[in-house]
Amino acid sequence: MMLVALLLATATTAKGGLIDAIGRDVGLTRSQEVDEAHGARMLQDANDGRPDNLYFAALLHLYGKGGVSESPKQALIHFRRAAEQGHAGAMVALGTLTRAGHGIAKDEKSALAWFREAARRNHADGMWLLGQSLLQGSGCDVDFDGAKKWLTEAAQQESYDALHWLGVMHEYGLGLERDTRKARALYETAASNGHAMAEYHLALMHAYGDRPGTPQDLPRALTLFQKGAARNHGGSCFNLGRMTMYGQGTPVDYDVARYWFSRAIATNDVAIGDVARTALEELEKGIKEASDFEDELFEEFDRMNQPPESAYAWID
Repeated sequence: MMLVALLLATATTAKGGLIDAIGRDVGLTRSQEVDEAHGARMLQDANDGRPDNLYFAALLHLYGKGGVSESPKQALIHFRRAAEQGHAGAMVALGTLTRAGHGIAKDEKSALAWFREAARRNHADGMWLLGQSLLQGSGCDVDFDGAKKWLTEAAQQESYDALHWLGVMHEYGLGLERDTRKARALYETAASNGHAMAEYHLALMHAYGDRPGTPQDLPRALTLFQKGAARNHGGSCFNLGRMTMYGQGTPVDYDVARYWFSRAIATNDVAIGDVARTALEELEKGIKEASDFEDELFEEFDRMNQPPESAYAWID
């Protein structure tokens, strides 16, 4: 179960992660641009106190868009005012920020309560985040039945996050019958729609080839890990390092392996950081030992090829 715990943790600890996706329900995330004129109008509109307008103002403050200074604390004020008026998206935002301790004290129980309120309002992100929390025991005891219920309801709204987590439950038999073929199908659907963690789990299945119905396919695993690494996903960077170090699906290249392990560490993914550091240390140690051994061989070769002193005696 240790691997399961690592995989569950990896999904929620990467830098940025879910926080940078807040606002995707209205098309305003960290990756979107907002010009200053538009931002000024959005802030002005928020003065009427309507929840939708407060939500947009909160997003501007959260990401520092539209000429607004980035201020998670100010964003939280607007999110809370909107949530108190029943805005489900604001509830999801409050839950996400509170669970991460971003601009506010970390409080998994309060986060769970916000996700539950959003889920009751039929918000797909609220549903899958509630299901994920119940699966992980975040702010509560682990509840597989509850996780299945909310993830299934979110999946019915075409939530690819929900499909991914249902795949995890099937792959590891967490409250559901262990069915790796079904898990793979769920991952495939989510991954084909750009879900990074589904791509990662699918890559692991292909890398190891130890799941019924999924033969080892190192080239595909490599491609999927590369897609994850392009998104700065720590686990993907780490696995690219391993594959390059051992020549799995790609030529052995210690310099490239060193690069990927360093990239994995730099993502600040706490679930993968220590593993990547250990791998990098072992790689550096192995390279040094190989270099020292090579030096010894050359020295021995030189000694063996030195002619004896008597060979020069005739010169005298």
